[in-house]
Amino acid sequence: MVVRRMHCALKSNSSRQFGPVGLAMHETGRYIVLHSVEEAAEELLKHWPTDDGEAYFEAIKTCFDGMHGKATPEQVRRALIRAAIEANIMVVS
Repeated sequence: MVVRRMHCALKSNSSRQFGPVGLAMHETGRYIVLHSVEEAAEELLKHWPTDDGEAYFEAIKTCFDGMHGKATPEQVRRALIRAAIEANIMVVS
């Protein structure tokens, strides 16, 4: 199992950080820990195992809202967790 911290290419903004969320993706053997709205958005858009599902689309929308000050980091965190559960990804928070 690969363990790493997601480093986001987008500019970091500490006001958009949330409590760490670990995700274990058994199909790919990946384990990551996300800490911010930007990291969540990057994971959902680039590395998510499925691009389907109501919780997935809601998480993407909530990330974009979070980047524009229309959703709190905690709202993004909760949406990310719901999307992970929908995609059968183990969540460690």
